[in-house]
Amino acid sequence: MVNPFKFGVVVTGEDFCDRKGEIEELLRDIRSGVHVTLVSPRRYGKTSLIMNLFERVDFARTFYVDLMGVTSVETFLGAYTKTFLEGRGKRRKIETALRKFLPKVDGIQIALGSVGFSLSIAPTEKNIEEVLDISEKFDQPVIVAFDEFQEILNLKEVDLLAILRKKAQFFRNTTLIFSGSKSHVMRDIFLNQEKPFYRFSKVVNLGLLDKGETTQFIMSKFNASGVVISNKLCDDIYEVCCGHPYYVQYLSHILWNIVSLKAKKVCSQSDLQRAIEQVLLTERAMFEFLWDSLTANQRIVLKNLAMGKSPYRTNMSSGSVRRALEALENLDVIERCDRGYKLVDPFLRIWLTKTGIRR
Repeated sequence: MVNPFKFGVVVTGEDFCDRKGEIEELLRDIRSGVHVTLVSPRRYGKTSLIMNLFERVDFARTFYVDLMGVTSVETFLGAYTKTFLEGRGKRRKIETALRKFLPKVDGIQIALGSVGFSLSIAPTEKNIEEVLDISEKFDQPVIVAFDEFQEILNLKEVDLLAILRKKAQFFRNTTLIFSGSKSHVMRDIFLNQEKPFYRFSKVVNLGLLDKGETTQFIMSKFNASGVVISNKLCDDIYEVCCGHPYYVQYLSHILWNIVSLKAKKVCSQSDLQRAIEQVLLTERAMFEFLWDSLTANQRIVLKNLAMGKSPYRTNMSSGSVRRALEALENLDVIERCDRGYKLVDPFLRIWLTKTGIRR
């Protein structure tokens, strides 16, 4: 039997712990032409959410643009244009489509490979504006999702953010979704009054998974694969992971592997504890690397937060604590919450309280 829990990859369909409420809200927004920005810490499943959302869209064409790996305006133009031309394998079809979508852009270079093609477009302001207009040339509504959108800030040749904002405000046929893995940068782009995209889109703070929905998902996956698990253990998995999407799948995956080797495939509390220890062991190198990269003040503040203490319960000045908090937030190690701050990674908290706290 194949392990039914998948993590670290984009998941769709039955493998996706369905965010029903979020997807329904997003469908209402984009159907109404409302641009949306998804903000959350890393590994909250934003890409999977977009893909599952697209599977439910029957009223528009959908296009996904991954900006990770885009290193210049030229590569952005090529990647963005290619998104709209996927599936047109032959050079003649690609050239025909380019004449239709980009009639005013000259000198486009097409490179055909064994597994697809790439485009090279001169990064002039005129060409940039023409490329950004592609989605408006379809005869039906279009939804474009930009993943890792914060990477656009690394393109220094022109202010691409300002140009995109100037064009997008006149879109009539196109709805945009923005998503990124650096939540503090995304918030600065869309919530900072001094930035071009301020108030441009509805900002959706993607939270933790719903407990009832998640425990039902865990239970059904175990039972359908012939492994018995109790409601109590499903609740424990959720609580240990604090509803974190990545770790819910990760811990369940490890637990399933442990139990699948037993003669009697029934999950026990000791099996779950073994699974927790395995996750901690696997993540240890990453946690140690993070810990070694922090300053002494940042370590003290992080220790306090992990132990449930106020970050200000130290001999440090309040200014030093604020600077440490700001640095940890910029690293996406902590995030603001109703009670002040909390660690983003629930297993980093466990590691700090069990081992890292003594280092």
